[in-house]
Amino acid sequence: MKGILVTIDGPAGGGKSSVARQVAGRLGVVNLNTGAAYRAAALLALREETDLSDAPKLAALASRVSLDPDGASIDGERVPEPDLRTPEVSAAASRVSVDAGLREVLLPVQRAAAEEARERGGAVVEGRDIGTVVLPDAELKVFLSADPEERARRRARQTGREAELDRIREAIQRRDRQDSEREVSPLRPAEDAVVLDTTALSLDEVVSRVLDLAAGQRGVRKL
Repeated sequence: MKGILVTIDGPAGGGKSSVARQVAGRLGVVNLNTGAAYRAAALLALREETDLSDAPKLAALASRVSLDPDGASIDGERVPEPDLRTPEVSAAASRVSVDAGLREVLLPVQRAAAEEARERGGAVVEGRDIGTVVLPDAELKVFLSADPEERARRRARQTGREAELDRIREAIQRRDRQDSEREVSPLRPAEDAVVLDTTALSLDEVVSRVLDLAAGQRGVRKL
């Protein structure tokens, strides 16, 4: 039996991963992070010392990336999650994710992974353009927003880098500009998305609100 697809989009540091993970666990469905595909492509580009502005080469590398509900793979080999979360890969992923050719290659990869997750009973899918581009027909779309200062504090706590708060804030603001101003799939809420400002909300409060929204969808119950 096919399940529900819930999309969670939003800017960097908005808590998408933490919320998606907990909501998926409470609903008993898969948590699918589509950004892993971009990170895998970025990792591959770094490994092969590819120029990150070389669009044809980036598209070719992206064709070697696959994604499923359990994670990302390169040439069929699973990539450990820590390898995708290094500062170097994060910086490279931010650059390659704006490449139109690479995004065109990875779009069907992301959709196929989401459909596989739906077949398994449903999924909470997180990213930056999931509700607008990847899964525009998802049953529930949520867009998490928060003040940049609060997002910087959260990211600093999460990574244990409180002393680097100013640098983290600047990086988040720079990423916000890149995501919102890019020509391909700019960061914005879907027209039918529920926008939640999480600045003054705890993680538990955000999770509870998303679960309440999901409970209104057919076949989903809040646990």
